[in-house]
Amino acid sequence: MITLMRLAISRLKPLVGNRYVFFLLFLLSYTKILELFDGLPSLLPAWRFEIPLLFYLYIYLNLITRKDRLQPWIAAGPIILAYGIFDVYHFQFGRLLRITEVAQLPEMFQVISPALSVLTCLLVGLPILALLASLRPRRLPVMAAGGLPLLTLLFAVEARPEFFMETFEKTQKEIVFYSDIKSAANNGRLGMMFYNEARRRISLEKTAAYRVNSPYQLEFDKTIGKVTAERAKRNVHMVVLESFVDPALLRGATYSRNPVHPDFEKLFRNKGGLSISPVFGGGTAQAEFEVLCGVPAMRELSGVEFDVFTGAKTLCLPNVLAQSGYRTVATNAFVPDFFNSTNAYAGIGFSEIYYPSDYAPGRETYFSTGDVEGEKYMFDGVLLAQNLDFVGKWIKENPGKPLFNYVISMYGHTPNSVNLEKRPTLIEMQGNVRDAQLESAVNQYYYRTEALAAYVRELLKVDPKSLIILVSDHLPPLTYGPNTYRDLNYLGGVEDNLHLNRIYFMENGRPVQFSTIHHYDVPRIILNYVTQGKYCQEQTCDFTRKDGHLSDKDAFREEYMTIMARAMDEAETSSAELPVAASLDETAMAPPAAGNPAPSSLKQN
Repeated sequence: MITLMRLAISRLKPLVGNRYVFFLLFLLSYTKILELFDGLPSLLPAWRFEIPLLFYLYIYLNLITRKDRLQPWIAAGPIILAYGIFDVYHFQFGRLLRITEVAQLPEMFQVISPALSVLTCLLVGLPILALLASLRPRRLPVMAAGGLPLLTLLFAVEARPEFFMETFEKTQKEIVFYSDIKSAANNGRLGMMFYNEARRRISLEKTAAYRVNSPYQLEFDKTIGKVTAERAKRNVHMVVLESFVDPALLRGATYSRNPVHPDFEKLFRNKGGLSISPVFGGGTAQAEFEVLCGVPAMRELSGVEFDVFTGAKTLCLPNVLAQSGYRTVATNAFVPDFFNSTNAYAGIGFSEIYYPSDYAPGRETYFSTGDVEGEKYMFDGVLLAQNLDFVGKWIKENPGKPLFNYVISMYGHTPNSVNLEKRPTLIEMQGNVRDAQLESAVNQYYYRTEALAAYVRELLKVDPKSLIILVSDHLPPLTYGPNTYRDLNYLGGVEDNLHLNRIYFMENGRPVQFSTIHHYDVPRIILNYVTQGKYCQEQTCDFTRKDGHLSDKDAFREEYMTIMARAMDEAETSSAELPVAASLDETAMAPPAAGNPAPSSLKQN
C-alpha cells in the first residue's frame, strides 16, 4: 500500500508542478473562496467558454514572454488582475463589471483619496508593466499568430454581435436576463462581459428605429397637454440624497441614542417609504436617470446612461414640465463633468443647471460649497440653505409661475468623513458588529435629518401647496460592502434588500406614504400630482408593488430605447447656451450671487 501511494505521488508531482494546472487550480480556489464570502460565483461551472479562454490566454502570454523563474507569475498577472477588478467592483457595487464602465474611471478617481488613487495605480500598473518589460520582440510572428483567436473573438463581439450572441446562447448555459450575477455563475465573468458588450452593440444599431415618431412620443405629447391644461400649476421640489441610509432599517444594530433628529421624526411621523434603486454602493447617475426619466436604467447602450447623453432633448420628466410652462432648475453639489451631468441635465430638460462656484468658477451659479475641511463634500445643510434662499425668493416674486426644483447632494459619499469639530460624535454603535464607516454614516444621518427637517419646514412656509420628495440615490458601500448589511439584518434580509432605499413625500404640507416603489415610478407620481390626479386616470400607475423584483424591465423597453435614442442625437444646442422658456420672466430667473445668506435655522458649515 505504501509503495502504491509513493508511486501515485510520484506520478502526480509533475502534474501538480505544471504551471498550467497550478494556474487553473489557483483561479478555481480563489473564486470558490470569494464565493463563500458573498463574492462573485465560482469559476467551476463556466467550463464551456471561460475556462478554455483563460487557458488560451495563459498559454499565449507564456509564449510571448521571456523564459525565467518569474515567467509563470508575469504571464498570470494580467489575468488575475482582471479577475480581481471584477471582484472588487462587485464587492463595492454589487454588480458585474461591463466593458463600457471603464469610462467611469475618471469619476472614480475624483472621489477616492489620493493615497488610494496611488495604490490603485500601482496594483493595476505593476502587472501590466511587468508583462510589457518581459515581452520578447523577436517573437513577433508568434505574437501575431497566437493573438488571432483573441482578435477574432473581439471582432465578432464588436462587428458581428448578432452572430456572437446567437452562438453564445446556443453553446453556453442559461443567461438570466434580470441578473448578471446569476448569468456569470453559469457562463463566467469574461463570457458575460463579452455577451453584454455584444448586446449593447445590437441595441445601438436598433436606436435608429426609435428616433422617428413612436407610440411613446405620442403619449409624451399627450402628457404635455395634460400638464399645460392645468390652470393652477403646483411646484415640485425633489432632493436626491447621496448614500442616505436609515440606521433604523439595520434591524440587528443598536445605538446609544435615536439616530434620527427629533424634528425630522416629528415632521414625517414615521411615514417614510421604500424605493428600489437600480444600484448599490455607487452609480448615482443611474438613480438620477430613473427618477427623472421614468424608466429602468437597463445599461443596454452604456454602463451609465448619462455617459452617452449629448444635450439633445429627450422624453423625460423635466422636458414635460418645461414644455408645459415650468421653470426647470437642477442644482448639483459636485463637479460639472461628473457622470457627464451637464449634457445629461440639458437633454433631460433642465433650462438652468447650477454647480458650486468652487467647482465651476466660469459658470453662473447661486451657491458655494462653504467650509468642507475634513469632509471634502459640502454638507447638506449648506446646500439646502442656499437652495431655499434661491427658490424662496423666486417663488415670492413670481406667484403662480410653476417651478420644478431638483437638487442632488454629495454629502455622505464614501468614506463618510466627518469633521468632528463641527459635527461631534453623538451616537455610538453597540454590539459585536463594527463598521467604522457605518458609525460615521449614522452620525451623519442625525445631522442630515436635522438639516432636512429645517429645509422642509422653511420651504412649506413659502410654498405650502407643493410636492416635496426626499429620496436616497443608493445605499453606501460602507467598509465591508454587502457583508455589513447582511450581518446587521438590513430590512430583515428581504429579497434584493441592498437596492431598497428610503423615500419621503410631503404633499401640500402632509406626509404621504406609498408601498414599495421603484425609483422609476417617481416621475409618474409627480405627473399625477401636477395634473391633480388626471394622469393616473388614463395611465397605469401601479405604485403598490411589493415584490421588488426587477424582471419587469422589459415592459419599459420601448420607452427606454426611445429616450436613449433621442438622448444620443447630436445636441440641438450647447449646454452653455440653454434656452429659457419664453413664458418666464428672464430678469426674475437670474440667480443671486454665490453664497447669498440663508435662514439661520438651516445654514450650517
